[in-house]
Amino acid sequence: MLRFSRVLDGEPSAAQRAAARVLRLTADERARSRLAAMFDDGTAAAIVLPRGTVLRDGAWLAAESGELARIEAAPQPLARVTASSSRHLLRAVYHLANRHVPAQITAEAVLIERDGVLERMLASLGATIEHVEAPFEPEAGAYDGGHHHAQASEIDEASRNLGEELSIAAHRARAAGGPSR
Repeated sequence: MLRFSRVLDGEPSAAQRAAARVLRLTADERARSRLAAMFDDGTAAAIVLPRGTVLRDGAWLAAESGELARIEAAPQPLARVTASSSRHLLRAVYHLANRHVPAQITAEAVLIERDGVLERMLASLGATIEHVEAPFEPEAGAYDGGHHHAQASEIDEASRNLGEELSIAAHRARAAGGPSR
C-alpha cells in the first residue's frame, strides 16, 4: 500500500512525472483529507492529509516511499445549467449560492452535482438543465486558504482505519469484477 501524506508545492521533474501514477477521484473524494483508494491496477493507496486539504485536478501527492501520484478529476454525473440570457443564468447562480451548493462556473454554464430538487427549482427560474458526465471542479470559495501541513500525530491517528477501508474497497472491487477507484 502506498501512503500519501504530502501535497507537492511545485511541479515534479520530467522524469518524476513520467514515473508517476494517476489517481482518479471525484470532487467529494478530493475534498476528503482521509481516503482509502485504489489505482486502476489494483494497488492500494492511503491518502492522509491535513484536515481541510482539497485536492484540485492536476495536484501532485508524494508517498512516504518517494513515489508520486498526479490527481485527476474523475468524470461524474453532473447537471449542466444554462439559460437564455445572462440575467437568467445569474439568477440561477444566486439561488444556488444562497443554498451553498458547490458549483463549477464557466462563461456559459454552471455545473452542479445532480439533484432533482435543485434541478426543478432551476427549471422554474427559466434555466435549462442537461445531464452530463464530466470532471467536477467546484469553486474553492472566497476563504479557501489552500492546503495545510499535518502534524505526525494527526497523520498516525487518521491512519488507524485506512486498512479497514482499503479492505472494504478491495472486496467491493472483486464483487464488481475489477479494481475500484
